[in-house]
Amino acid sequence: MPNMTSTFRPGCPARNRVSAWLIATFLALGLPTAASGTDLDLPSIGEPADRSLSPSEEREIGARIVAQLHQQGVIMDDPQLTSYVEAVGQRLGAYNATRPVTGLHFFVVRDATINAFALPGGYIGLNTGLIMASRNESEMAGVLGHEIAHVTQRHIARQLQGSSGWNLATAALVIAAIIAGAADPDVIQAALGIGLGSLQQRQISHIRAHELEADRLGIRTLSSAGYDPEGMATFFERMQQTARLYGSQLPEILRTHPVNATRISEARSRLEELGKRERDDTLEYTLMKARARILSSEPVSAASEFFDRSAEADPDDPAALYGQALISSLSGDGQQARKQLAPLLKAHPAQPNVLLLAAQAEHLAGNETAAVEHFERLLRINPGYVPAALAYADVLLRVGQPSRARQVLVVSPALQLGEPQAYRLLALAARDANREGEAHYQMAAYHHARGDLRNAVRQLRGGLRRTDITDDEELRLQSRLDDYLANAPKWFREERLRP
Repeated sequence: MPNMTSTFRPGCPARNRVSAWLIATFLALGLPTAASGTDLDLPSIGEPADRSLSPSEEREIGARIVAQLHQQGVIMDDPQLTSYVEAVGQRLGAYNATRPVTGLHFFVVRDATINAFALPGGYIGLNTGLIMASRNESEMAGVLGHEIAHVTQRHIARQLQGSSGWNLATAALVIAAIIAGAADPDVIQAALGIGLGSLQQRQISHIRAHELEADRLGIRTLSSAGYDPEGMATFFERMQQTARLYGSQLPEILRTHPVNATRISEARSRLEELGKRERDDTLEYTLMKARARILSSEPVSAASEFFDRSAEADPDDPAALYGQALISSLSGDGQQARKQLAPLLKAHPAQPNVLLLAAQAEHLAGNETAAVEHFERLLRINPGYVPAALAYADVLLRVGQPSRARQVLVVSPALQLGEPQAYRLLALAARDANREGEAHYQMAAYHHARGDLRNAVRQLRGGLRRTDITDDEELRLQSRLDDYLANAPKWFREERLRP
């Protein structure tokens, strides 16, 4: 039987520092910062920077980093938070300052430190700490817009242009060393020593211009996407105030994105050109900010006092009502969650996150009929909302309905979008239906979607070794295995050839 346990683990301090080490290293090596010029046009494909790091090499490096972050348990496997950040990020990409940009991938890091970062190949991470620190949706979107600018300007390749000793293998080696030795300063220093001499002086010379370039693009994107461009300026100002309070013990975002008077002045100047845009926060932002706080707490009940105080100050506060109900639900108390959520459900009966939590609370309380009614209503109102399909399928599996769970997943957009958890749930449904060949096939797809090619291949080979699979299942497993191996990245092919 294939291994179908979730790979998410509550982050230990070493794991929670991985993203910080990554950002510090990219900053020191010039990897996520901008080129020295102030040209607002996108770099041209085929420019000299491609000789340092081509777009395909950037994508390969980025995919490897994200795969390792998944394996380390750093990336948060929460469909609702991820879906929300992805939606904001893709909207910003569609309204990008120069031209629409696609191929961006957003993920949430379970880390209470305030930070965000862009990786090679269009992968952008946002810490739960930054979501919590934002005071409105435009501030959070402003940070994402800034990181998108780092990606669209191909700052990594442009920074490496003219440097010697850097290639795909070297960059991957540094990244792998940092991830593997996140808790070992000696490993970090050894990794930083690779190729650092040729880049350090250029980094010192250009870092301010680099950040300003991302700011200028980011604030234009923010405004074009319908957010308040003042969000970027107010976030900068608050970070500068924080810097004065912290002294030498700066929050991570201030180490990787240093704020100074020039950046704030530039942001304010751009704001005068663009004009302030009044924009109310969406209810989804309010609820997902509460969710980020709870899922960053260990245990989740540690956030109870915060939401209890909020409820005392304002009994109708949506974040407080949602937060209290979510904590009760995650603690297994469905009855209490139902009571706490009732006022919010009455006020917002069609809001997806509220309906989803109500359905899960009913399930925990043993009210399966009510739970199914909520799930079915949510999918009728919002058929494209992937987190609802995933949660509904999970509940159906728990109550012994694997066929119905599979049906829910197949008709949702989850598979078309390559959502890893959809493949995992399909594997569980196949296992419960005694279709072991299909279970191996879907678990391979789950690992592959997370960038874990080794375990994907292991799952397929494990399925092929079974004696209880049909001829059709064998052909399907072999075909997928051949496809994975034929299209494997260079590093995987080279690794397989080693003794």
